[in-house]
Amino acid sequence: MQIKPLLAAAVLAVSGSAAFAADQTVTFDGETASFIGSGPLLDGGDDELSFTGLAAGTYDFLLTLSGQYINLTGITLNGVSGSALSNGKILFASVEGTATAPFKLTLAGSLLKATAAYSGELSVSAVPEPQTYALMLAGIGALGFVARQRKQG
Repeated sequence: MQIKPLLAAAVLAVSGSAAFAADQTVTFDGETASFIGSGPLLDGGDDELSFTGLAAGTYDFLLTLSGQYINLTGITLNGVSGSALSNGKILFASVEGTATAPFKLTLAGSLLKATAAYSGELSVSAVPEPQTYALMLAGIGALGFVARQRKQG
């Protein structure tokens, strides 16, 4: 008679793990990270993709996303909403990250068919810090000073 509670617990354990099957961790390979979502998508909530391999800092991200039989109602990266561009591309500007936590892309929506799938690529570029511009201006000023000295001397 102990089999029924054991069987019920096994069914609950298997169904609970399926809700997280679309969540994944992706590591950046250079400046890009690719991902594929299939299987139980948006099952019981949002899909969350964690991106690792970047140092702490401020970055601009370009998300290229395509899919079928899926209705996405919200896309955020570390809680920041992106700006929709053309052809399924979304720009996330000046997103800050720490060295201890991955960047998290959250996809919210619903499925139109059970065979829904999506895929995408997240590209990254670093945002220059103000010190970078100050150093560049100092270098240009030094070049101007040297050019003026040569012209006069």
